[in-house]
Amino acid sequence: MTTMPETIVPVATWRRLAEKAAREGLRAYRLNGDRRAWAVTSHSQTDTAYEVTILDGDLLCSCRGSAFRSYCKHRALVLAELGLLDEAGSGVDAEGRPVVPDRVIEALYAA
Repeated sequence: MTTMPETIVPVATWRRLAEKAAREGLRAYRLNGDRRAWAVTSHSQTDTAYEVTILDGDLLCSCRGSAFRSYCKHRALVLAELGLLDEAGSGVDAEGRPVVPDRVIEALYAA
């Protein structure tokens, strides 16, 4: 079985993409109140939303670009909504539990 190496995306890249998403008017909505499942509107297709999911330590998006890159503005917007891109963003909720799996947080801040 062949495994693909993980790509570490710098926090600055995530922040830049989240800012772009905000400028373009993208919106992120939690699905059923779950912090791991989101719908994010599309900028280019007004009748489309992409599913962003945190699953088994991976941050996934259903947009076409996700087939080619380990990052996109939809995922960046979700990370921003979770407070993980703030300078003081700790990645934990009010009870001290990780908002996303440690692997996602570690990958986010490793670069």
